[in-house]
Amino acid sequence: MEHLKRIAILAEDEITPSPAKTLMGILRYRSDRVVAVVDHHNAGRDTGEAVGGLGAGIPIVADVEAAMALRPDAVLLGAEPTGGILPPSWRAMVLDAVGRGLDVINGLHTMLGEDEEIRAAAERSGATLWDVRREPTERYTVEFMPDGKPVFEIRTHRPGSRTVLTVGTDCGIGKMTTMLEIEKAALRRGLGPKFVATGQIGTMITGRGVSIDAIMVDYVAKIIEEEVCAAVEESDLVLVEGQGALNHPRGSGGPLFLMHGSRADSLILCHDLSRPTIKLLPDFPLPSLERSIEMHAEGASWVWPEGRCPVVGISLITRGLSDEQAREEIAAIEAATGLPATDVVRYEDGAAKLLNAILAGPTA
Repeated sequence: MEHLKRIAILAEDEITPSPAKTLMGILRYRSDRVVAVVDHHNAGRDTGEAVGGLGAGIPIVADVEAAMALRPDAVLLGAEPTGGILPPSWRAMVLDAVGRGLDVINGLHTMLGEDEEIRAAAERSGATLWDVRREPTERYTVEFMPDGKPVFEIRTHRPGSRTVLTVGTDCGIGKMTTMLEIEKAALRRGLGPKFVATGQIGTMITGRGVSIDAIMVDYVAKIIEEEVCAAVEESDLVLVEGQGALNHPRGSGGPLFLMHGSRADSLILCHDLSRPTIKLLPDFPLPSLERSIEMHAEGASWVWPEGRCPVVGISLITRGLSDEQAREEIAAIEAATGLPATDVVRYEDGAAKLLNAILAGPTA
């Protein structure tokens, strides 16, 4: 994605009633690359007005043809359909974009490169199809299993380095955002952090990474181990994006693979104060923060002989609360858990507060 300077986000039906996570993530961290958002329902509006202040100054247009006036060199699929499958109604938009020679950045499970019609259109126009969730099968046997080498080695990290992982009480609860905000705070201090993207949105934002939900489960921990160990050789502070939630029936595997593959030295727990139950599963209440801290620290410690990997801070979503209410909730959580807590989006110094906790925590 680094060579792409002018992106149009396809967001048809993804702005209202609430903006898609992919759309918001790209607008929050890569709005400098976005020249237009495509959604005929909101055409003519400013993106900042339609998407809660994100992307101010970026026009929303009705279709790909209208976006061409802004001279994009690529389109990014800002959709989050159930199952990650390309919506049938989007197919014509993708073919239109590819036919005009625009590259396509695709974070869905649908592999555009395996679609005969779309692939043929790309070959004719010279467009590139970047399927972010493509499984890196070439790495399984070539890099990781020569001479009977074990799949996952539990490698030690460079002494003095710190590897931190975000975990959460639910899916979609700010794990990526928290790490990207901590990265910005660390960069302001000249610490040279390395952010390791483990999902499609983080990979699209940074232009590098691996989406763990595209990897055969036997190899997830090893591939993350390789990603993290490479980052540790370049930086004293490695920030690993979390996925899923241990207590989520549909997303419990990801956190364990990431905790073990990253061999994190410490964890940041993410939680939404407005969410009493698992999103989309109202019969499943979220665990208390105390219980969540306990079970994540225990699970992460299984790859440490001395059994240690503490939660050192809590990242909260306080949206919907007044400033006074938010501060009261944060103070109560800090008193109950003994850990620093904050909202990294709401408060300018929030990420710095968590960074301080990380730097005061354990090292490799």
